[in-house]
Amino acid sequence: MIGRDEALALARDWATTHGADPAAEIGLYEFDQGYVAWLVPTGDTGSHDRAEPAGPPAPPATSGSARIVVDRQSGVVSQWPPLPVATVAARYAAERSADHRFPPDVHHVLTAAGWFAGRDVTAMVDQWATRWAGELDGLVMSPAARAALVEFGGLTVPQFGSDGTADAGFPTFLHPVRSGLVTEEARVFVDEYDHPVFPLGGNSDGPSELVVDAAGRVFLLHWAGYQFVAGSVDTALTRLIRGGPFPPLRPDQLSPQD
Repeated sequence: MIGRDEALALARDWATTHGADPAAEIGLYEFDQGYVAWLVPTGDTGSHDRAEPAGPPAPPATSGSARIVVDRQSGVVSQWPPLPVATVAARYAAERSADHRFPPDVHHVLTAAGWFAGRDVTAMVDQWATRWAGELDGLVMSPAARAALVEFGGLTVPQFGSDGTADAGFPTFLHPVRSGLVTEEARVFVDEYDHPVFPLGGNSDGPSELVVDAAGRVFLLHWAGYQFVAGSVDTALTRLIRGGPFPPLRPDQLSPQD
């Protein structure tokens, strides 16, 4: 367990290693999972030794300087963007929770693609849905579809190649995107199986459409045949990044779920 004094020492070591004056003052904000630290600008009379103010803390006066987080359990130091300290703390806590959500290799790929725990592009999804309302007419955006688009919309997710090389397979493009929207195959699927789905994105293999149903099950509508990807969006992303395989769709995989 890392205490406040030890966290401050680790933060100072990190700052000095990265070119800061050894005598520079370090600000420190404590939260459940650790400590956010930053360089206090010269002339700022604030001190990390003073009591934390009531309510959410204001961002450090400096702009452009990195924040770091010292993990309370391990003492591992990680660098973060120059965001308000409360925001950094919240995002760090969310990232820690996400460590149990995706395997490390998948988590790394998603992070590199621009995803982070708590990502929310609601405004982008709403604008996209309005722009393509005509194309989407008759296709219902279920809560599962909306949640997936709000969290992952706009990302391009690479796929490992058959030899394990990163970004050597078929990337997945998650709506909303600026390019056109193709819904023809999704409508064919709905008509054929009487099973509502909503466009989630596309895959460059084929290319093919990626759709999700109200239960969160994800299907790949490939020209060579419909394929079952996974029973949840998280698992689907894991399999898409790792390169499958994706078995042919069976009717029982469309049965209602309790």
